[in-house]
Amino acid sequence: MFVELLVHGPLSRAETARRLALSPSALTKLTKPLIEGGYLLYQPTEERPALGRPSQPLAVNASRMSLIGVKLTSDEMFAVRTDLRGQIQREVRRELRSHEVDHVVAEIADAVRELSLPVTPPSAVGISLAGTASAGDPIVHTSPFLGWNDVPIGNIVAAATGLPTIVENDVRALTAAQQWFGAGVGRHSFALVTVGAGIGCGLVIGDQVVRSPGRGTGLVGHLAVDNNGPLCEMGHRGCARAYASSAAIQRSIAAALGRPDLTFDQCLALGREQQPAAARVFQEAGRALGRVVATVANITGVELVILSGEAVQMFDVCADAFDAALAEHTHWTSTPVEVVVKPFTFSEWARGAAVAALQYQILGA
Repeated sequence: MFVELLVHGPLSRAETARRLALSPSALTKLTKPLIEGGYLLYQPTEERPALGRPSQPLAVNASRMSLIGVKLTSDEMFAVRTDLRGQIQREVRRELRSHEVDHVVAEIADAVRELSLPVTPPSAVGISLAGTASAGDPIVHTSPFLGWNDVPIGNIVAAATGLPTIVENDVRALTAAQQWFGAGVGRHSFALVTVGAGIGCGLVIGDQVVRSPGRGTGLVGHLAVDNNGPLCEMGHRGCARAYASSAAIQRSIAAALGRPDLTFDQCLALGREQQPAAARVFQEAGRALGRVVATVANITGVELVILSGEAVQMFDVCADAFDAALAEHTHWTSTPVEVVVKPFTFSEWARGAAVAALQYQILGA
């Protein structure tokens, strides 16, 4: 009931009871302790009915709790403090000068202290990173960007901060934020595909974020696209990552133009200017990404795919190639896939970590 009001509220008591198939007395029994505890509030109404008792909508008191979300990259840490509805209240950004666990934990603990003052302490910490991690398991089993294997970072941060700490794969954490407070609200199933340093996929099926403790899920980056294509860093020929990751795009354009100093943003500018080599590389990236999205939709049956990630701004350069590949590879019996493009900053990834912690606090999974 609390989740229904958190995600879809404010709702009248009648509408809340209807959505949850509860009797008025059962709803009263459930809401009473939450109202007394300050987690639910009655919203004022401007209009009163001519007859009968006024119906005041119920809403979650977003200020009743706060959470800290932390996103780790290979060289930076982004941390935010959010309220119960995932709204960012404050944020900090720190350089990671080392991948040593003690250094990273010290930076996280310092950020938590900074974000905790001068208000009440947060209720939990969420940490997201690229790698094999899942809420409920404090161990990061693998994180290639940080060079970690079997690091119990959740337990270590909990000891350093005195706060419950969950660790989650960054794409799944971002998916959780979209499920409760983003483009996925109201959708029982959807997929989130991210493109950046890698290509990832998060899934919500039947109102549940798909997780596999201790194992990876949504590993679509090395999906085969063309057996005659370029090599990725793992030696796979023609996989999606070899075409559509920011590093692959940068590498291909720099090699074609003989300009090894080119950044991804400079490559993107060349693509927008329709420089021939850059335009072709982005078209190939768009085709690869469209094939990934079609494959995800074909396998899962989702009708909405949210496209995001730090390199998603390339979509306006390769949209036509993406759309053509999506149409070509989507199964002919399927409903056309709705694609929503959502550019996000790294603060949004940190917000995802906070929402993942919130989900675990409420749902226990």
